Order: sequence, then C-alpha cells, then structure tokens
Amino acid sequence: MTFYDSFLHDVSFVDSLTHTNLMLFILLREYILSVRLGQSMFDDSVDGTPKMRMYMYFYDLLRKSSDDPFRCISEDSSLLPTSLKALVHGRIDRIRDSFEAVNYIHPSDVKTLLLSSSVSLDEDDGFFPTRDSVFGLFLRKFALGFHHQSFEEMCKFKYSFLKAYDKATSFKRIKYPFAQPNSCNLQLLNSSTRTHTSETALQISSAVGQLGGRPGLDTKELDETFSRCKNLFPELPAPYYAAHLLAIRKRNISEAVDNLCSYFETRMASEWSDKGLKNTCAYMAVASANMHLSFGHWLRGKCLEKEALKKSLESESGASLNHLKITHSLLNTDTASFRYDSQIPQRIINRMPHVTMTELRTKFWSLVDSGASPSELFLLYFNSPVTMLPACFSICLLDIATVWSLYGYPILYTALLQCVINADCLQPCPMSDVVLSTAFAGMIKEFSASGAVNEALNLANCVETVICRFSEKSTIHQARLQVELEQALRSGVDLAQCDRLVNALRLCCPWEAALYQAEVERLRGNCVTSHDLLQHVVQSALCRLKSATIKTSEVTSGAADSSTSRLNSSITFHVEPFSHLSIPVFDQHVPLGGIARLAQIAVRAQFALVELFMSMQMYAQAEQMLDEARSLAVQYGLCSAANKVCLLQHALRTLHSAPSSEPSVELDRVLCEALHQSDHSTQWRCLTYASRLRLRSSAELHNFLQFHIQQLYGALTFYRSVDDRRRILDILALLAVALNCGGHTKERNELANAFHELRKECQFADTFLRGKHVVAVL
Repeated sequence: MTFYDSFLHDVSFVDSLTHTNLMLFILLREYILSVRLGQSMFDDSVDGTPKMRMYMYFYDLLRKSSDDPFRCISEDSSLLPTSLKALVHGRIDRIRDSFEAVNYIHPSDVKTLLLSSSVSLDEDDGFFPTRDSVFGLFLRKFALGFHHQSFEEMCKFKYSFLKAYDKATSFKRIKYPFAQPNSCNLQLLNSSTRTHTSETALQISSAVGQLGGRPGLDTKELDETFSRCKNLFPELPAPYYAAHLLAIRKRNISEAVDNLCSYFETRMASEWSDKGLKNTCAYMAVASANMHLSFGHWLRGKCLEKEALKKSLESESGASLNHLKITHSLLNTDTASFRYDSQIPQRIINRMPHVTMTELRTKFWSLVDSGASPSELFLLYFNSPVTMLPACFSICLLDIATVWSLYGYPILYTALLQCVINADCLQPCPMSDVVLSTAFAGMIKEFSASGAVNEALNLANCVETVICRFSEKSTIHQARLQVELEQALRSGVDLAQCDRLVNALRLCCPWEAALYQAEVERLRGNCVTSHDLLQHVVQSALCRLKSATIKTSEVTSGAADSSTSRLNSSITFHVEPFSHLSIPVFDQHVPLGGIARLAQIAVRAQFALVELFMSMQMYAQAEQMLDEARSLAVQYGLCSAANKVCLLQHALRTLHSAPSSEPSVELDRVLCEALHQSDHSTQWRCLTYASRLRLRSSAELHNFLQFHIQQLYGALTFYRSVDDRRRILDILALLAVALNCGGHTKERNELANAFHELRKECQFADTFLRGKHVVAVL
C-alpha cells in the first residue's frame, strides 16, 4: 500500500517502510537541503526541468508504487536535475554506516528541517515542503516508522535497500558531464559532502574538550581525519579550527598558530567575509587570547583579550556578530538560560556569548590583580548574564573558587571545587577536561594538606586514567609531584629523592620548584644557598609585578627583559661548580592564576626568608622582610597572608624580647580567623602555637593546662599520620613542658625518652629545639 492510499487509513508507522518510500525520503531531504544551500541549485536554465513537473513527480511517487525505485536516479532519466541525482548517490553511499543512517532519518532532524509556514509555488526558489504539507507528513511518518523498530530491524531494512540499490546500479557507471571542472555545478555537486565535512569538524571540535567526547578516537586518528578534510576541501574553514583546538590540547603551539592562521585566511576569503570583516578580526583576537592563556602566556593573553573586546564591541555597533557556528567552542552555548529568564537579556546572550564571557573574565581578573575586595568581584560576576548559562556555569564557579584559594580560604575552596566537578559532570562545558583536571588538582592538594596523603595519590591515579587524554595530565602530574615532595620533606629521610622531584616539578612550574628547592637546601644545612634561592624568587616576582602594570607593548616587554637580566646578573649565588643545584631561570613565565598568584608566591618566599632569618637570629632582617610581606599582602588582598604576618611578628617579638603576660587581642583575633579559615595542617600549627604562648606566659596559673595537653595530643596524632618528624619532636617537647607544669613526672620522662630516641633516629643535631622555639606558621 502506498503512502497516499494509507494516509487516511488506520495503519502503523512501520507499514510505510518500503524501498520506494526510503528513496522518496532521501530525494526530498536532499532537495530541501539543496534549496537551503543555494537558490541556483535547480535553475531551469541549467537542467531544463520545470519546477512544477518535479513537484508533480514527487507527488506521483506518493500515489504510485514502483517496481524499480532507483529508475529516477539512473543516467537515462530526465525527471530529476542532474545535481540532485549526484547528491542522492552520495547520500546513499554515506548511509551505509548504520549510525549515519540512524542520525539521517531521525525525527528531530526532520522536524527542524521543515518550516511551519507556507511557501508559494510561484517563487523563484521553487516549492518548499512545509511541516503540514503532504510531503512534510510523509517525512515525519517515515522517520517515526523507521525509529519504531529495533536497531537490528533498522539495519536489516537498510541492508535490503542497499542490496537492491547495488543490484540496480552495478552495471551503470553514472557520469555527470559538466562543461567546466571548476564551474558552479561542480561546487553544487560537492555541497552536500562539504556540509557533512563541516558538521564532522564541528562535532569533533566541540567534543575535543568535553569529558568522554570521542573516546573511540585517539590523537593520531584525529590528525588523519583533519588532514583528509583539509586535503579534500582546502577552502573550508571548519577543519582548520578543529585542528587548531586539537593542537592546543596536544600542547603544540606552532601547530596551533598555523592552523589558526589558516582558519582565518579561509574564513576571510569566503564569500561573506566582506559583510563582517570586523567580526572576523574580533573573533580571531578572542581565539588567539584563548590559545595564549591555554599555554600559560598570561600577560600576552590578557592583552589579546582586551583587543578582542574592543574589536567585538566595535563590530556590534555596526552590525551583529555573525560568526560561524564553530565559534561556540569558545565558551559558547546553544542552550537556554539556567534561571531568572525574565531578567536575562536573552537576545544579547544568543548573539555574543563567547565575547561576553571574555569581557567578564578579563574584568574579573583585572580586579583580582588590582587587589579588589571580594564583594566587588562577586558583584561583577553575578550581575553578568553569562554566569547563569549552564555551559559557562562551571567555568565561572572555578574562577570564584580560585579567588577564594588566593585569599586563603581553603575550606571554602574545597567545597566550591566539589560543586565545580558536579556541575561540569551534569552539564559539560566546551573545555570540560581542563575544568575538571584543574578542579581535581586542587582537590588533590587539599587532601594532602588535610593529612590524607594516600587518598590524594589515589585520586590522582583515578583522574589520570579516567578523564585525562591530552595536555591536562600536566596539571594532575604537578599536583602529584607536590604531594610526593611535601611528604618527602616532612619525613626528611631521602633528600636525593627530593632533588629528583624538584627537577620534575621545574618542568611544570619553576616558581614552585624554586620554593621547594630552597626548603631542601635548608634541610641540608645550606642556609646561604637557601637564602639566595629565596631572595632570587622574591626579587624576580617583584620585578614582574612592577613590569606587569606597565607592559602594554613589545618595547616595555624588552625593557622588562633587560631589567630581569640585570637582576639575575646582580645576584651572587653561593653554588659550587658541578653542584646538584641549578639556579632557576623564570624568563617571562607567570604561574597559573596571573598576577595575584605571583604575588602569593612572592609572599610565601618572604615568609620562608623570615623563618630562615629567625633561625639564624637575624631579627632586624626578619622584621624588615615582614614589613615588605605585609604591604604586598594588603595590596593584593591576601587575607591569610596578612594574618600569617601578624603571627610571625608576634613570634619574632617573643624571641628577642620579654614576652607579655597575656597574648594581645589582635593576636587572639588572628588565631581565631586562622582556625576558622585554614586547612587542617595550618589549624594544628596555630593550635600548637597558641598552646606554646599560654605555656610561656601563664604556666604558673594552670588555667588551661588540661585543655592544652589534649590539643597537643591531637596535634601529635595528626603529625604522626603524615610522618612530619620535626613537628613531632616539637610537640613532644611542648608536651613534656606541659606535663612538667602539671606535676606528671612519669609521663614527662617517657616523652623525654621518646624525644631523644626519635631525634637520634632522624639524625638531628643535638641543638635541635634546645632553648627558644621558632614556630613555623606556614
């Protein structure tokens, strides 16, 4: 029964699955796609086929069943345009792939293909089947009937159709004579294949950064796919941009730059480039900024972001930003807003989401670098409509979590990282792997700081095996190295292993590696070398912080390079020839997190110098360094660092002057904030420091003696779990003092014996912890 005869009868959708109907389905779909691609596709002067006659032919196929459904696309048939027959043959060859066939006959695609409004037959474009027309009803019913079957039944029907097609066309080698090889007809013949290639590149580029986007393809296969696309269609922009994104993931900057330039060359050479040249330039600046930020070129990326924002806003004043569909790979989304639909200007979001996101992040990190308050930052973020987009939500939340980490709130930072992971798994963003790897790297470090070292290493193993297939392994690898290095420094058993870990970490972040190298040298007893390394880090960071505010051109960049070279030449390092130590060279590297992160590293190096000066009884130099650290922490809003400055200043005063009878109100406030904001490791250090102050200032009162003993036992348990032997000895000494004040002589003697045995086992000097105690608050 034909579709026309069964239209008014009560029959199932599956009854419409015949070879003739599938042939008509392909003809109608290719015709509709061809009309959308170009108006000259079916010009009467080219093919000599009247449009009304072609309409009646489609109508006759609905009414009559044919014994040979492939006769219409044969060489001797003049019923259809030649270009349409070529497209149909290409589509039939392509649906030999079962998944391609299922997607091609999907009801949702058919629904979006058809228009709801009526189109006149007298227009130059010919007729266009609408959703409520007989052809629209046929397309929808056939797609529903095809998908009402199981996958095996779909494949069986497709194989029978292809078998009949191969039998009908096996002895007919169809040739399509065209007058000119490079004529418009040849371009129209390849238009369907070009569209398929563009769609494939779009799908790959959007899935490259998402969790499990294309698990069946590795990097080599993707490279081969893009090479074939670029060889077949060198003028098509989409494969170049997809290859550019893949090169970023492979950490190949030269390949990324070449593909990006090729993409914009083909984009600007296209027929519509003259309509929006400013739009193309604006998006090129955005893509270049994204590339440099991905490679850690922070300052260069920020300059390009500002240039992109300027050009994008200029283009918006003259015309809308009519970018290609592929631009959604840069924080773009086609989904609806997350909430507050009535308050979000949806028209602006649909037109320029990636530019709005670039503007938001540029302003946000500029405020962070200028030391803005958290209220200003959150006001900027939550007043932006892009923040509510589901595909941008995890990226925005990760930025907020990073800021809390810079300000010194690790507990809130850890909680927000868990929210980032959950949000991105529910709605992957276009850079999902980058977001997830960064969030998991932060979780790994926080697990280590809380004493769960084994859990941190296990999490690193799971992340590497599950989500990291490209460059994101470097982020997880750096987190793993820092966890292993901190644990090795706590035990202090194998310093050679610490050197190997530092050398490996230097490839990921030279700033962090320099700080750890200074700590290793201090444990070796090379205080002078440790001082030189820390001083080098401080001066290099301050030099970059000063030059970052004025670096706007290559001239200023050259001036910064010359100042850096003068800085390096002015420092005299006490390193012997053929030593295991290599002096770090930072060049223009800025750590991940930008200027605020660089300021945090400078403050950490200053704190390490303060502790080194205090251990060598150089109190004046320590006081001067603390003043510099305080000014830097206040300038960039590092609240946790400012509290640590207060603690170290009080510890410095207790070392070279008589302690006061009671701790000051300011010190109590700082200790209270540290106990509520810091991680577990810092909390135990602050509790130990508070117990030390109480024991020294009011030991004769015994008011809080029992409480301090319980706190010290808790700290001892924590440091034993992480094998921090130096702090274990410190806790044992404090416990002995507390027990002696309470009259517990037996317990004091046991702790004293344990103290001497552990000190001997760890091969510490006899002067370790003798006399006055220096508390490491960091």
